[in-house]
Amino acid sequence: MILGEINFILILFFFLLTTIVINVNTAVHLLLTAEFLWITLYGLVLIVGMVYDNVNLLSLTFFFLILSAVEFGVGLVLILLQNIFNRSINLNDNPTNMPKFSSRFLNRVGLNLYKFV
Repeated sequence: MILGEINFILILFFFLLTTIVINVNTAVHLLLTAEFLWITLYGLVLIVGMVYDNVNLLSLTFFFLILSAVEFGVGLVLILLQNIFNRSINLNDNPTNMPKFSSRFLNRVGLNLYKFV
């Protein structure tokens, strides 16, 4: 049973690692996926440490928990700074540019406004 749990955690770890490499949309997605990676590493080392009765590996789990908390805190601070920086530089108060999006929609539909004038 323990070997199956180790294999499941390894598959979960590599799946999360590939999602970071392939599909990163936002900083929040990257931060949460990295946090899940730390949690899977914590679970893997905890199970292996209990199976082999190794105190060094069990103490390494606390190191992983500390690194996870530090990485999450630093990531949240960086996202906050990025949000403040982008909001202060953004000079456009409107969230969308209505004429651009409407003309793009009409071009995709096949209607050309100059045809009717």
